[in-house]
Amino acid sequence: MSPPIPQMSADSALGAHSRSVFWLQRFTHLARIHPDRTALVSGASALSYGELDAWSDRICHMLVNAGIGSGHYVGAGFQRGMALIASLLGILKSGAAYVPIDPAYPEARIQSMIRSAKLASVLTSGNDESFYRGVSVLKVEDAVHPLIPSDDAGPVDGDPVYAIFTSGSTGEPKAASVFHTGFANLLDWYCSELSLGPFDRTLVISSPSFDLTQKNLFSPLLTGGILVLDDCATYDLTRILDLITKHGITLINCTPSAFYPLVDACAAYGFAALSSLRFAVLGGEPISIPRLRDWLEHPGCAAEIVNSYGPTECTDICLFHRMHKGNIDAFSFVPLGTEIPNVRVSIRDEELNPLPDGEAGELCITGEGVGGGYLHDPSRTSQRFVGMDLHAPCPKLYRTGDLAKRLPCGTFEFRGRADHQVKVNGYRVELGEIEIALNEHPEVTESIVTSQSGVLIAHVKSTAETSTLKEFLAERLPAYMIPSRFHHLEEFPLTPNGKVDRKKLAEPDATPAPAHGATSTATLESRVLQLWSEVIGQPVNDPDANFFDSGGNSIHLAVIHVRLREMTAREFPITDLFAHTSARAIANHLSSEEVVQNNSSVAERAKLTKSGFARFQRPLKR
Repeated sequence: MSPPIPQMSADSALGAHSRSVFWLQRFTHLARIHPDRTALVSGASALSYGELDAWSDRICHMLVNAGIGSGHYVGAGFQRGMALIASLLGILKSGAAYVPIDPAYPEARIQSMIRSAKLASVLTSGNDESFYRGVSVLKVEDAVHPLIPSDDAGPVDGDPVYAIFTSGSTGEPKAASVFHTGFANLLDWYCSELSLGPFDRTLVISSPSFDLTQKNLFSPLLTGGILVLDDCATYDLTRILDLITKHGITLINCTPSAFYPLVDACAAYGFAALSSLRFAVLGGEPISIPRLRDWLEHPGCAAEIVNSYGPTECTDICLFHRMHKGNIDAFSFVPLGTEIPNVRVSIRDEELNPLPDGEAGELCITGEGVGGGYLHDPSRTSQRFVGMDLHAPCPKLYRTGDLAKRLPCGTFEFRGRADHQVKVNGYRVELGEIEIALNEHPEVTESIVTSQSGVLIAHVKSTAETSTLKEFLAERLPAYMIPSRFHHLEEFPLTPNGKVDRKKLAEPDATPAPAHGATSTATLESRVLQLWSEVIGQPVNDPDANFFDSGGNSIHLAVIHVRLREMTAREFPITDLFAHTSARAIANHLSSEEVVQNNSSVAERAKLTKSGFARFQRPLKR
């Protein structure tokens, strides 16, 4: 009989600091008792636990020989793939912390990150070494020697595990560091709360540089599961859904805006492509219940939505709420939820005095999750991290800038951002409060409220008339909080990380009304432009304009890819849209003889739906 999988549990007799070092040893232990078990899948390749452990040991040996260890930060210059995981494990085994740097970033951004974090070394592959100038570049291809056991290697109590760059209010990115203690606490909760085990398969589609990605890179490897990486640089709905069905994915973690298109794309097929999911962990922005209701209430859905809330500076998650078909209407909104173990959340006023339940204020965090601040930036660190004697393991308090209130039942409700506060006719208005009220309307799926020159503008996804929405708000808000303009959109503009991009929301008067089907006389070129305008959320009228220069991003393009295939009844890969970036070029390409209607693929998709989708196209070692 195979030895049992070691369980992640916060009730271990080990103290918090011991657990902070112990979490990494769980992977090594698994690799030794189950060396042939599949650990990692990327593209057509797979690695066993034993192979991944040996590769990371060789990388650790290379780093230690280069003088890298506890107290060092190492840049990890990789996109999603085998080398990323082996390298992160190797860096951590050496005792150093990693700073993920996506090679897809512009060179100026990469150089800014290297300078800001004061990195001396970057670990990458030989193909990408030209991206990193002014630092010592270490290549995974050179890691060929086996690890020589040493008591000097490995993390020690109080060491950082990683530093993640976040955007700053000044426009300059800043690297927020996280301790092993907080990360071990997060992994303990994540693996235990979701009952992760050997039969789980986690799909990662988010950037290695995104904070929510980190726990998903390691949690499968600590519980005997399989980590599946989407190694494609583009967000391709068809590809992601194929990965979910092919590998029987049980967990996916991304932003709501990145998950909605997956639900929409398979709605016509009874959501069969999502039937293997146990959990969709969503974070980074508020969740829209209407966008998920049909899926959650479908008989074939066995999944839960986990709303995960927390800033990068506090180890990703501090609050969570599990939502399923049985409790979807327990609240008229999706709560932030309750605290994870060893993390404390409080609501405070501007002087940081605690506020009673039911009163809105700034959400502040203490406990094991609070990180070490921004690397080499004491000024900005002091603005958010406040030293307080709270008689807790971590004396610091982190000010999130988010507004929330604690309900009598103990759950927390999000009330918007403090920096989205505006003045309208002398009144102080929280835009988040208006958005919450709008989202309570049954015909509103999402809303964003902005202010321009003191005028409130509501950007909504809704089938309701403007007059109906105004009447609805008049019953809930004072007159000065009712937007004077309403902008109806089918999709909101998104940032590269999949969050709603408020800066790109267009003026209502300038954007054409969303189309509900093109006229028979409309040219394909104009239909493409119309589709662009709907999905991007701002008008695009030039047929020669570049899609990405017009405000589009990869998630937008994935939605457009699906819509164009439906509109034209033609099957073509999403890479065609990257090759033909103007509406004129797309129209010419789709009208050419090289793109032909492929009814067989549509029929095959229907066939897969009836059979419940072929989940495993090739066997993986368990």
